[in-house]
Amino acid sequence: MCPAGVATMPTFADVLRNLRTEAGWTQQQLADKSGIPISSIRGHEQGQRVPSWASVVKLAKALGVSTDAFAECDEVKGEDEPPAKMPKRPKK
Repeated sequence: MCPAGVATMPTFADVLRNLRTEAGWTQQQLADKSGIPISSIRGHEQGQRVPSWASVVKLAKALGVSTDAFAECDEVKGEDEPPAKMPKRPKK
């Protein structure tokens, strides 16, 4: 809980949901316009998926906004982050 008078940063989920509803679109419409699967859109809006920078760019373009609309969100994975390491296969 935040102390009185201290604003919290909006989450990516909140920003995405607000932009989509302001556009008057359903999740399916946003998925169609952005090329991102609806399951990912749902996950992003529920805060269950962390968006990649590529997804942020696609969503911003579809919504007709700058990627700056998501600048306050700290849970966006940057393109400079290393890819997840795959587990090593056991040696034969």
